[in-house]
Amino acid sequence: MPKRSAEEKIECYERKIRKLRERDIGQHRRIRVISSDSSNSEGLEDADQPELSLKNNAKDLGNSSGQCPTPSIREPEPMPEPELTPEPELAVEPVSRPETRTEKPLEPLALEATSLEQNPNDESAEPELDPELLEALGESTSDTPEFGERIHESLAKLWLPLLVKGLPKDKKEKILKEYLIPDNCRLLQAPKLNAEISAAVIDSVRNRDKILVVHQQQLGSGITAINRALNTLLSEDDKKNAIQHLSNACRILSDSHTVNTNSRIKLITPNLDKNFLHIVQDAVRDETLFGNKLAEKIKAARAIERQGLQIKKTNPKPSSS
Repeated sequence: MPKRSAEEKIECYERKIRKLRERDIGQHRRIRVISSDSSNSEGLEDADQPELSLKNNAKDLGNSSGQCPTPSIREPEPMPEPELTPEPELAVEPVSRPETRTEKPLEPLALEATSLEQNPNDESAEPELDPELLEALGESTSDTPEFGERIHESLAKLWLPLLVKGLPKDKKEKILKEYLIPDNCRLLQAPKLNAEISAAVIDSVRNRDKILVVHQQQLGSGITAINRALNTLLSEDDKKNAIQHLSNACRILSDSHTVNTNSRIKLITPNLDKNFLHIVQDAVRDETLFGNKLAEKIKAARAIERQGLQIKKTNPKPSSS
C-alpha cells in the first residue's frame, strides 16, 4: 500500500507544519517593542520572512524525528501559506492624570440666577408692587432737597451776593421808601401788636415781636414791587420799567432772606461755648447755616490752642522761705 503510506506521511508533515506556524506566530506575538529602529528590524526579521523560518524548522524536525521520514514517492504539493500580518506595535500608554474640568464663564442670565440663589434675601429679588398699590401708598419723601429749573446766569450773579451779605443800609432804605404799601391793599403792611397784649407780655417777647414786624414789613414792600411791575405791563406795556420793578422786588426779598438767616444765627450763638464764638462769628453761610467747613475750622482752632499752650512760658512759683 504505497499510496496510503504516502498520504499518511503527507498528513504527518502537514501537522508538523501547522505546529511550526503556530509556534512562529506565538513567538511573533511575544516580541517586545523596543524604541530603537535597529532592534525593531532585528526582532521582526523572522516575521517578515515566515516561509524561510518554516523551511528551516521543518528541516530540523525532519532530521531529529524519525517518525515521519522523507517520502520517496513524491513530494507533497505546496500548501498555500496564509499571509502573516505584522502585529501592531505596542505603544506605551501615558500615565492618565485626573481631568481638570474648566468651567465656562457664566452668561449674564446665569450669573443673575446664581446670585439670586446665593442671596435669597436680596432686595432686587423682591417682586415689584402693582402701580395701583404704589399710587395708593403715596409719594415718597426724599431727604435731599429738590431744586427747580435753572435761571439765567446774569440773574443768579445778581442775587447770590445779596443772599450772603444783604443790601447796604442806604440802598435798602431808599428802595423801601419807593415801594410803600398800596392804599387799596393795606393788609400787606405788618399788623401792629394790640396795646392790651403788649402790656401783658415781658420785654423780651415785645422786642422779639418788633424784629418780626420789620421783617414782615419788608416782605410787604417786596410784594408791592412785584405788583408795580404787573400794573405797568397791564396798563402801559413798558417792558423796561416793569423789569426794573421786578429787579427791585427781588432785591428786597433777597435782603429779607438774609435778615432771617442772621436772626437764626443770633438765636443759636448764645447757647454755644464762648471759646468757639469767634469761629462762628466769622462763618459764612452756604448750604448750611455756619458753612460746610465749620468742622475743619474747629479742628484748626484746637490745634492752635494746643500749640499755644506748648510754647507758653510758665512762670516759676516763688519759693517759700
